Amino acid sequence: HKIGTMTSATTRAYAPFEPAWSRFHEFAAPLASSSGAGAAASSGESAQNSHPYNRQYSHVYSARLKLLRRRCIQNAQQSLKDDGVDAADVVERIIEVKEGALSILVGTIVKEMDPKRRPPVKSTYTDASAQTFLFPSDDKKAVKQEPLRSLMFDKDKGDVLHLEDESGRVELASDADVGDETKNANLDPNKVATGVVAAVVGKVDSGTGVMHVHSIHFAGPPPVEKGSTKEGLRGASINDEEKNDPILLLVSGLGCGSDSPTDAETGASLSLRREMLLDYLTDPQLGDGSSICRVVVAGGGITAAVDTAEDKENTKKASSNNATKKSGKYDSTANVTFSLRELDVYITEILSAGIPVDYIPGWNDPTNANWPQRPLHSCLLPNSVGFVDLFRRSTNPYESDCSGVKVLGSDGLNVADLRRFLPKKCDGDDEVNDEGAEVKVSPSSSIDALHQTLNISHMAPTGPDSLPTFPSSETDPFVMTSRPAVYFIGNCDEFEARLVGEKGETIDTAADDDATRLVCVPSFSSTGEVVLVNLRTLECDVVSFNDMSP
Repeated sequence: HKIGTMTSATTRAYAPFEPAWSRFHEFAAPLASSSGAGAAASSGESAQNSHPYNRQYSHVYSARLKLLRRRCIQNAQQSLKDDGVDAADVVERIIEVKEGALSILVGTIVKEMDPKRRPPVKSTYTDASAQTFLFPSDDKKAVKQEPLRSLMFDKDKGDVLHLEDESGRVELASDADVGDETKNANLDPNKVATGVVAAVVGKVDSGTGVMHVHSIHFAGPPPVEKGSTKEGLRGASINDEEKNDPILLLVSGLGCGSDSPTDAETGASLSLRREMLLDYLTDPQLGDGSSICRVVVAGGGITAAVDTAEDKENTKKASSNNATKKSGKYDSTANVTFSLRELDVYITEILSAGIPVDYIPGWNDPTNANWPQRPLHSCLLPNSVGFVDLFRRSTNPYESDCSGVKVLGSDGLNVADLRRFLPKKCDGDDEVNDEGAEVKVSPSSSIDALHQTLNISHMAPTGPDSLPTFPSSETDPFVMTSRPAVYFIGNCDEFEARLVGEKGETIDTAADDDATRLVCVPSFSSTGEVVLVNLRTLECDVVSFNDMSP
């Protein structure tokens, strides 16, 4: 790019924008709420009868199965045709399956494991939870092993894999010998999670009632929405001779309110890195900020209320002293208030430069814990909301349309939770622990888990089993009905990106509108990195901000 003084001809990149997260907002607020979402969805029912927690969670699985059933069957039939296998009968309900006949059953995967091995459910996330993966730290890595082992499927310990619908369930045998045409490698129980909708091809044994699996098929990536195109994009007029493509900047883990836990060891400063990012966005002499048409903050905007050992010690002291009056020293809300104030000021500075900002709430934000999460209340960010045309408070998950380019994403908790149920053994003799008893276990990578959610057309398959979600009776808001061009998650350990083709395969270049760019956005507080996505080509780049001397 050209570096020079700003002139009157300099403008910012522009991309027409349309928020599309209303379908999440409808399910993120109780119908009796006065937040606006509740009023919009109100249908005249009484507050008591319309409250979401009056519904059963079983309806969520029924709605999910109904939305994905047809696509699963189509993929199963096409695969059988390609393999030259005789046509299998599609069974409408599991209870109606015929023994000994090659059949296609569609249902929800259920991994039935010994409850004694599963980490206990607690009121707050602990080291055995998805929060550990979303906000990793060095002192937590050692304690991840036991929770991961407890979630690893092991048939020798009595674990059973089922396929379930409204009529009943059938046990699946992933190791059955069904001939040379078997594809049981597709049915690795440690590569699927409870809640995933799939079509299973196989035969039910007349003696045991167990279904010997021939192959398993998922819904696949959703179809491209009709009328969706990237042709409407236009670049930024940097000067009379140059025209750039609009760039979407993705950042997560800003961590306003405190420095990163690693800063004390490295001597770095998170606040200084945030200032460097701000200069990059607002000063045309320092970078390509003028090409950025929008900034999306993907969760992690503020730090946790109590994050350090000193904070925890102060809390204990307050309890031991029988403190009856909260003070700034012991009141965790004071830290949240300060963090929000710092976040509000920081976002305002970006908005003042004319750059639109979308804010996705995350784990530490003062909003509901159950997914979908509501947008932050306007009173929490009073300065930012003054920029009515530039600032958007989004739900979590996030969905929007930038000139025909569909963007879908979240703060990353959905994928972090899924990774817990996709453990794998580490290879190599050196991976045995000190006692030589157990092989170390690692979770699936963030990009692989994100890719799987696209292939099964569901953003949060582990909800409501382990990911807290609102119950819904008519539909499942996390089912992908149309294909996103950009699909991201925030708060990852490192940057990862992958381009996915029409059928879910990894490709090198985006040849048409059927491609999806998967992006794992690294936590800014841990890495100092942000991701730039070209909305025309779907190419990705990483910009690192480091105040350390080489």
